Amino acid sequence: MPYNIQQVNFTSRYWVVLLPCILMAADIITGWIQATINGTWDSTKMRKGLYRKSGEMLIIVLAYVISLAINLPFDVAAFIAGYVVIMELISVCENLNQAGLPVPVWIIKRLGKVAKDMTEDDPVEEVKE
Repeated sequence: MPYNIQQVNFTSRYWVVLLPCILMAADIITGWIQATINGTWDSTKMRKGLYRKSGEMLIIVLAYVISLAINLPFDVAAFIAGYVVIMELISVCENLNQAGLPVPVWIIKRLGKVAKDMTEDDPVEEVKE
């Protein structure tokens, strides 16, 4: 029986690892496309990006294993994966924009704001000012 997309359960814990992988692949592909279109192909830059992505995936997998091993009261792996997902979405949008596909600025700004809020110590404090 063939596997059907309707059978995919998006609440599964596997998505903590799978979704960042999918978006990393999309970032690599869109980066390759925009570099080819713009004639800015740089193997060193791509290699460094692949190393960074490998490190991000290693951190997500380790956080996932540690969360399961010591039964943390919060999901560290999901938080880290969420951050990686936001960063990859920003990168994909930037790549598409540089390739000549106009991406609405509000999308990039909104994703950037979410990423900034995730990395700040107290984002609520900044809103009060």
